[in-house]
Amino acid sequence: MPVVNRSRYDIYADILSVLEFYTEAGISQIARRANLPLDRAKKLIIFMQARGLLVKYDNPEKRPKYIYRMTGKGAEYVALYKEMARLVVEITEDELDLTE
Repeated sequence: MPVVNRSRYDIYADILSVLEFYTEAGISQIARRANLPLDRAKKLIIFMQARGLLVKYDNPEKRPKYIYRMTGKGAEYVALYKEMARLVVEITEDELDLTE
């Protein structure tokens, strides 16, 4: 199976999709579900947190120490990303129809 390189926007959407599905998650779970090395996930989560796409909370249960949740801005990003992906698929299908 060919390796598909993800853009940073794809990776942001993958991280936010994990939080959309689980509502909240620790960094290890996010990294595992988004298929990222832990060190890279940490850097991306800090970046996304600084831009208001997700928020960090203290976990009262202490394991994991911190949990992350998606913000409204993060939900908007996921919705726009999915719409863009849908449009690209439609355009690609239309182009394929024209060449036949």
